[in-house]
This record gives sequence, C-alpha cells and structure tokens, in this order.
Amino acid sequence: MKKICALATLVMTLRPAFASIKVVYGVDNRQDVYQTSNALHIKLAKSTAGMIEKNKFVSGLVANTFDLQKITSLERGQNICASDKFSQQPIAPNCSGFLVGPDTLITAGHCYNSFDTPESVCKKFAWVFDYALKSEKADPTKAISINNIYHCKSVVLAQRDDLYDFSIIKLDRRVVDREPLKFRSTGKIANNAALVVIGHPTGLPTKISAGGKVTYNKESTRFSTNLDTFHGNSGSAVFDATTGEVEGILIMGKNDYIPSISSNPESCLTVNTCDDKAKNCTAGDENGTLQYGELVLRIEKIAPFIIKALATK
Repeated sequence: MKKICALATLVMTLRPAFASIKVVYGVDNRQDVYQTSNALHIKLAKSTAGMIEKNKFVSGLVANTFDLQKITSLERGQNICASDKFSQQPIAPNCSGFLVGPDTLITAGHCYNSFDTPESVCKKFAWVFDYALKSEKADPTKAISINNIYHCKSVVLAQRDDLYDFSIIKLDRRVVDREPLKFRSTGKIANNAALVVIGHPTGLPTKISAGGKVTYNKESTRFSTNLDTFHGNSGSAVFDATTGEVEGILIMGKNDYIPSISSNPESCLTVNTCDDKAKNCTAGDENGTLQYGELVLRIEKIAPFIIKALATK
C-alpha cells in the first residue's frame, strides 16, 4: 500500500497510522526504552511523544492519572503473527512527534491534513510523553500522569506536498521535565552519518531503533535511510546517533508487513524484511525514491518555519 489512508479509518482501526508504511532492514533494531543502555538515546526519547485519541483516556485509579481504554494488542488489532516482535504489546499512538521548543512540537504534515482538517485533528488528539515500557511486564496504558498529557492548542502549519510533509503544533502549555531537541538548521547530513529514530512504530510504546545509515542523499528536501520504521513512526525525529541532533522527520517508507503464508492473504502478517541496502525485500522493491529505503524530510529545509514559530507565543 503506497497511499495515505483516511483519518476516519485510522481512528477506528489504527491501520495504517496516517502514513505510507515502513519496513525492517537487515536485523530488526527496535528496542524498548528500558532495553537500551545508551544514555543519550534515553534522554532523546524523553522529548518524543505519541499522538493518541482523546476519547481513549479515562480517569485512572491513582490521583492525577489517566488510563487508556479500548486498547488492543498488535496481534489482535492488526493481525500480526503472535511470533512477531512486540506482537503482544498494546497499540495506541497514531503518529509520533518531538519537542523543539517549550510548547512547540513537530510531526509529519499528513498527521494533521490527510482527510480531515488540521483544526479537527487538533481537537481530537492529545500528545503523550513517556508513553513507554518501564520494564518487560509494565503496562504503559495505565496510570499515565496528567503531567505527561498535552493538548493541541493550535496548528501553526500543516503542509504536505511534493517537497514537504510537516506540521508545527503549539501545545496547551509549556512542557515540563524534558528539554527541547536541537536540530540542524544549516548544511546537510553526511553520507556516512550514524542514525537513530525514536517513535511509535505501528502504534506501539516508544521504540528506539539505532544502527541506521543514509542510503541516498541526493534529493533536495529529503534523504533515504535503512532505519527500521513502521506506520506510526510518521513524524518521528531522525537523529544523528552520536550527537543527538535532529536531522529530519520520518515521513514515508516501504511495506511493513506481508502475509505469513504467501498463498493465503488472510494469514497472519509478518514483518517485511529488506537487506541493509534496501534491496531484496520480501514484498519486492518499489520504484522511484522508495527503492532506497525510508524517506526523511530534511529538518534544515523547514528550520525557518520552526524558528518563526518558536518566536511566536
């Protein structure tokens, strides 16, 4: 599937979450936050958030907390094979985003202007920080602190066209206990840069996926990578894995899943796998830019829009 799906469908099924779907390259590098020992990546994850429907929140048993309702597992919600990675974890976020100012968040443009108005999406969804597993058996859908839940106050800009795919969101208040991320404003990512992406693949709790690299660096507004990303990663920050600087926004990619039994399209789905050069995919190589892997919007190309938004209250 290579098109952006209707928002109404996403609200009901979370399949796929606002974006062209993504894929695994070589070894699946996705990790839960508690599984990594990289202090920089853990810190960066603190400044990323998931976009979750407001009608899924109910008051929690603990004061000043909320639980999520009507939540299902990846296996049950999207027919992913039980043997696949993270199949038993809950799915909730529809898109991913990241903090660039005290009250300013960046995500993909199609998360706000696909088949609904940006203003309508702003009213329907909240942004949740620290939506992550703290241990193997933790339930991230329970006792979410009110301090980690932020509402969309306004959509400064939501643009999706042949060159750009980004949204700039003003939150309802300043974000506490985490720092805005540093982002590239000039220059261009190096061909040999080591990359990490942090977000909510397939609506899962926060995942850190390192081990990525640039696979194509010749487009003016985008570059390609072999990062392991999925629908739900739309809007995720793509970082220089060493410096922690944001290099871009994950916006599009190859097919996520394929039937586990090729002759039976109704069989459970398993991860589509390509090699590290974005070739030899189980579902075949796409034409055009997608042949090089996952597409990332260069953050420096929209830096003027972000800087202007940061100067606006």
